[in-house]
Amino acid sequence: MSNYPPRHALGRIDVVTLEDLPALSRNVPLNLSNIRAGWPEFEHGFDSLKGRRMLGLLYGGRHVYRVCSVRVERDVDNPLDLDETTIPGGAYLRLRLRGDVPEVYGQIGEAFDVLFGQAEHDPTRPSIESYRREGEIDCLVPIVQQLE
Repeated sequence: MSNYPPRHALGRIDVVTLEDLPALSRNVPLNLSNIRAGWPEFEHGFDSLKGRRMLGLLYGGRHVYRVCSVRVERDVDNPLDLDETTIPGGAYLRLRLRGDVPEVYGQIGEAFDVLFGQAEHDPTRPSIESYRREGEIDCLVPIVQQLE
């Protein structure tokens, strides 16, 4: 593609390569009300959110949404008895959303629709919502091969 990375009204689309990341997680049913309820419950279990990377993994074919925190040093014993998971690495298309909360959350579905229309996705890996900071979310779709 000569126009890569493409631009969209929501932002620039980039190809990024992620490493596998160990994480603590909990599954919730894949519907908006359960996801909204699942995040605060998951976050309140931690001693602090400082230094944590919070991600949502979407397993569309399995109708599962997994709330995750990348492991930090103080998680050695997993005192919350959360599920152990690995956030799979590899090539992803990324669209970074920026805006005011909660309006920016309303753009997540459209961002994934845009990304799925750009390249052949890898159905063996989840799509990822990476919450970088308040008002900034990376939407990532796993791709089969890197684009040039």
